[in-house]
Amino acid sequence: MSSVDIQLHTALARAVAGVPHHELRGRLAQLSHRYRTEQVADTAPGIRDTLDALAYAVVRMPATFRALHAALSTVEHQPTTQVDLGGGTGAAAWAAAALWPSVTTEIVERQPAAIRLGRQLAAGNFPHNWRWTTRDVRDWTSPTTVDLITIGYVLNELTEQTRRDLIHTAAESATTIVIVEPGTPSGHRRTLAARELLIEHGLTIAAPCPHQGPCPVDWCHFAARLPRTELHRVLKDGTRNYEDEKFTYVVATRCPARPTPARVIARPGRPKNRVVLDVCTSTGAAQQVVVPKSSDAYRAARRTNWGDAWPQSS
Repeated sequence: MSSVDIQLHTALARAVAGVPHHELRGRLAQLSHRYRTEQVADTAPGIRDTLDALAYAVVRMPATFRALHAALSTVEHQPTTQVDLGGGTGAAAWAAAALWPSVTTEIVERQPAAIRLGRQLAAGNFPHNWRWTTRDVRDWTSPTTVDLITIGYVLNELTEQTRRDLIHTAAESATTIVIVEPGTPSGHRRTLAARELLIEHGLTIAAPCPHQGPCPVDWCHFAARLPRTELHRVLKDGTRNYEDEKFTYVVATRCPARPTPARVIARPGRPKNRVVLDVCTSTGAAQQVVVPKSSDAYRAARRTNWGDAWPQSS
């Protein structure tokens, strides 16, 4: 568990101290149903009050943080300014601050309860350079260009036209855009649609795709492993001390980009004396790479994980 994971879990534990678990469970069931069925925000408001915000933050924020951190880790150019659209309780801001402590962040969120909790969680951790704006992302505009816009787990809550409008506005307002969605087939399709729009606006795809062409697979997603606290296990009736957050993402930029030759798009297979990697290549094709133990690349292949660049840089 990283130091930022510990900070986040500690802040969450303080926030829920004294709140009955059965009350959190009740709200969690409602929020989980909304998340699984991908209901749009217009018809199913998400975080309505403080208890909703707490239930969401305890169970979803650590996973969202890990997925966003993984996606942001592929950004090559360090940003100095970030706008997080639909930022909820601040998971993307935590992820950016973990990578670039000096980044100045504006979090745009329409639910006051989420903003109140987000400020509470950040207090004592990242309070000095965050600004919270109460606003609906559907009518957000930026007066200036920012280095980085993050849109994490937001497109799944919007109608198709609203998604297009938001991507158009973001593309005109940022040097680099990072979009993260749930790692479902529908999340992959939404991300691909956003990717096409970003390319149309002149941005270059920097990750995860090593090319600018059509996606060669039906479903591309990744996984971020995160530790579960005791409270997390209790609320989710879980027995394992970890969970894997499945997500899909795209990073697009106006900066010079150096796409990797290939990226691992599935969990590596490690049968005896070889490593099997499913990769997406710079030619726009998906292929399988088998690295035998006799190969000089075997040791690097053993260290390679789902979502990593291949071959690994020295």
